[in-house]
Amino acid sequence: MKRTGLERLDSAGNGGVAAMLPLPAEIAGMAGALDPRSLAHAALRAERLGVGADEALLAAGLATPDQLARAAARQAGVDFLPLDETPAPATARKRPADILGMLRSGMCRLPGGHLVIAARGIRLRAVAAKLAERPELAGTVHFTTPERFAGHVRKRFAAELAGHAAFGLWQSWPALSARTLGASRHLLVGLALLLVLLPVAMRVLPSPSMVVVALVLAALLLGWSALRIAACTYVPRPDPPPLRDGPALPRYSLLVPLYREARIVPQLIEALEALDYPPEKLQVLLVVEPDDRETTAALAARIRRPGFDIVVAPALGPRTKPKALNAALAFATGDIVGIYDAEDIPDPQQLRRACSAFRRGGPELACVQARLAIDNLADSWITRQFAAEYAAHFDVVLPMLSGFDLPLPLGGTSNHFRRAALERIGGWDPYNVTEDADLGVRLARHGFRTVVIASTTDEEAPRSARAWLCQRSRWYKGWMQTLLVHGRQPLQLVRQTGLTGALALALMLGGNLAAALMHPFFAATLVLGWLDGVEAARAPAAAMLEGIGVSVFAVGYGATLACTALGMRRRRMPGLWRVIPLVPLYWLLLSCAAWRALFQLIVAPQRWEKTEHGLARTSRRTRSRYGRLAVRRLTNSGADPRRRSRARASD
Repeated sequence: MKRTGLERLDSAGNGGVAAMLPLPAEIAGMAGALDPRSLAHAALRAERLGVGADEALLAAGLATPDQLARAAARQAGVDFLPLDETPAPATARKRPADILGMLRSGMCRLPGGHLVIAARGIRLRAVAAKLAERPELAGTVHFTTPERFAGHVRKRFAAELAGHAAFGLWQSWPALSARTLGASRHLLVGLALLLVLLPVAMRVLPSPSMVVVALVLAALLLGWSALRIAACTYVPRPDPPPLRDGPALPRYSLLVPLYREARIVPQLIEALEALDYPPEKLQVLLVVEPDDRETTAALAARIRRPGFDIVVAPALGPRTKPKALNAALAFATGDIVGIYDAEDIPDPQQLRRACSAFRRGGPELACVQARLAIDNLADSWITRQFAAEYAAHFDVVLPMLSGFDLPLPLGGTSNHFRRAALERIGGWDPYNVTEDADLGVRLARHGFRTVVIASTTDEEAPRSARAWLCQRSRWYKGWMQTLLVHGRQPLQLVRQTGLTGALALALMLGGNLAAALMHPFFAATLVLGWLDGVEAARAPAAAMLEGIGVSVFAVGYGATLACTALGMRRRRMPGLWRVIPLVPLYWLLLSCAAWRALFQLIVAPQRWEKTEHGLARTSRRTRSRYGRLAVRRLTNSGADPRRRSRARASD
C-alpha cells in the first residue's frame, strides 16, 4: 500500500510545517478526499491513543465506514464487498463457537473461496502490509466494513446465535443454569409450609427439638447480622486515580438492554455521550426486544455518533435481561464489557476508574463493580428507604466483601468485566431473573475476583409500593434461584470458593432471604409472648425460644441500623431520623416481597416483571447538574471573564 506525504502540524497546532509525515496505511487512500490538515490531525490523535487513524476520522464524523473501507480497498488493490446479497460464509459447521470466532476475527471464506476481511485501524494496517508483501493474494481478498460484516453474520446465522444466547449456559453447564430447577418445585412447596408452620410450632409446642431448629435458624440470621456489623468496621482501600494514558486504555464495549424505555432514551443517550472515554475505543450496543418498536424508533432518532449500534434480542427462549445481554455479547469488540440500565447516570470518569482497577488488580480480577445510588430519594418514603438501603449495601457491605476477596452478588448495572473471563464462564444465565447475583457467584467459582470502586452511578427507584414490590420480588426470586443452583453441590462450592467464601455466600443471600421470610412470624410470636406477660412457671424450652427470638431481633435491627447510618453518612444523605422510624414498616414490605417471590418461583420461575423508568419527580443530581451548567453558561457568556476556565483537551 502506498504512503502519501502530508504536512504535519506543529505541536502548537498553528498550521506551521513541523515535518513531512507519511500517512498511515489505513487512511492513505483518503488523500485528496479530505483536507490534509484533518488527515494529519487524525494521524496524530491515533498515535496518541494507540489506535488507527481511520478510527480517529470515523469518531470525528469526517468519514463514513463505507468511505474508509472503499478507500482502503482501492489503496490495497482489492475489491470492496458490501455483503448485501452475499451467500452465507462457507463454514464447515455452524457451531456457536465457529460463528463467534468468525465475529472475533472479522474474517470469513465465501463459497467461492474468496476471503472477506473486515478490519480497521492497526489491524487493517497489518493486513495492508501483508498484501504489499504478497500481491498475488489481492485477487482472492475483499474488504468490507466491520459494521457490514457483523450485520451479515447476524442475518445469516440468526438461529444459531439466538440458540446460543438463550441456551448456551444450560447446554455447556446444565448444573449451573436455573433452567434445571424444575424438579425443585416440590421442595419449595415443602419449604414454604415449613417456614409458615415453624413459628406456630415453636409457640404452641415448645420442645428441645424446636430449640435446636431455632438455634440453627438463629445462627443463620445472627451470622448475616454479624457480617453487616463487621462491614461497619471495614475501611475501604482508596481507588487508584482514573487511567489517563491513552495507549493503555483498553477497547470498551457497553451493553445497555432496554424494553419499553422510549421516554428515558434522551437521558440515556446524553449520559452515555458524557462518558469521558476516547470514542475511538468505545462501542455502545443498545439491546431492544423485537416487538418494542417505540424504543427502537426513539434510539434511532437520538443516535448521532459512530460507535452506537442497535441489537435486536432474539425471540427464542425466556424474555429476560440476561438473554438480551448474551445476544449483544456476541457482537462486543471491547476487551472490557460494561453493563448499564436505561435509567443510569454514571460518573463520567467511571470507565477510566474501572480501567485503573483492572490494571492494579491483575488478570485474576474479572469484574469491577461501581457503586449504585438512588437519585430520586425525595419522591416518597419508599424511595428514601430504598436509597438508605442502597447506601448500606453498596457503600458498606459490598466494599468489605470485595476487600476480603469473598463472593459477592453483583449489582444489576455498572459492572465491568474482562470479556475473556465473561465468555469463559458462559456469560449470563437467561433463566435466572437476578442474573447479577448468579454471575458474581460463578465468577468466584471459576477463581476470578471482583472489586468495588467508589465511582457512583445514579439510578431511579420505584416511587410507588406496587412498582417497588414487583421489582423486589424479582430480586428475591433470583436470589432464591442462585442459592438453589449453587447450593445443590455444596462440597464442590466449598472447594471452588473456599469455606469462608461459601459461608459468606450463605450468610449474604441465605440470611437476607431468611430474615425477610421469617420476620413477620417471629415478630408476631414475640408480640404475643409479651402480651401474655411473664409467667413464673414458664417451660424452659418456651423461655429459651423467646430469648433466642429477642436476641435475633435485637442484633438484626441493630446491625441494619448501624449499616444504614454508616452508609447514609458515607453517601452524605440527609434525613437519617426520617429513615430509622420506618425501618420496621419497610421490613414488613420486604417480607411481602420475599413471600411473593417464593410463590412466583413455584408457579412462574422465569416471569420478568418490568420496572417502569422515567417517572421520577425529584433529583438531587439534576439540581446540582443544572446549577453547574448555569454557572458555566454565565462564565462562557463573559459575565465574569476572570472565572472563564480553559477547555481541557480530550484524550
